[in-house]
Amino acid sequence: MSRGRRLAPLALGLMLVVGFISAADAAQPTPSDHTYLLTRGMMTLGEARFTLGRQQDPNCWRYEYHAKPSGLARLFIGDVSERSDFCMADGKVLSQSFDFKRADKAKDDFSLRFDWQDGVVRSSAGEMRPLETGMVDRLAMQIAVQTWVIDRKGQPGPETFSVTKVEDERVKTYTFRITGRESVTTPAGTFDTVRVERVNDKKKSTVFWLAPSRGYAAVRVQQTKDGDEQIKMVLKN
Repeated sequence: MSRGRRLAPLALGLMLVVGFISAADAAQPTPSDHTYLLTRGMMTLGEARFTLGRQQDPNCWRYEYHAKPSGLARLFIGDVSERSDFCMADGKVLSQSFDFKRADKAKDDFSLRFDWQDGVVRSSAGEMRPLETGMVDRLAMQIAVQTWVIDRKGQPGPETFSVTKVEDERVKTYTFRITGRESVTTPAGTFDTVRVERVNDKKKSTVFWLAPSRGYAAVRVQQTKDGDEQIKMVLKN
């Protein structure tokens, strides 16, 4: 995979931004539209917008993300768009399709199709890999983690949750833990939050703060590598 394609998920991935409501049997997503400010240290990188809408099937959703770099960041990367179609079944997330597009480097574009009947994931490059329970695309992974946090009612503890993310050229497993509760201030206001961390990578750290008052949507996300901040995202509206 090219460095250019990896830049987008490194800077913008793993952001739990949709809102949920509690139904009788399981947490359910709700339509949402959030905009975030992206920074690295003192440098503003741009804005990211996430939208979630219900499809014709009431159990299926379309989750879209668009990042628009600004300032110096535009010298290195163009607009990035991602789209995930997924369904909810018995409280589980079933990815259906995923599309990635980068305005300044079309050769990095790719798509994935999840065929649960045949048990395979097909990529736009013509590759196939086995599809197993718990595998999701990059955006749908956010939904899977949020669902787990809500099922635990946001309570910190030693329990962990693992989910496997499918990309066009690799499959990778992430493990998360609820590590505490904190008050977080953003341009959109101050929120009481649940702190969730990725715990199975010693060099790279991803922490996100979910606000129960916003349906457990993320109000802040921070990624570090070897202790140095790589990216921070805070809720703008």
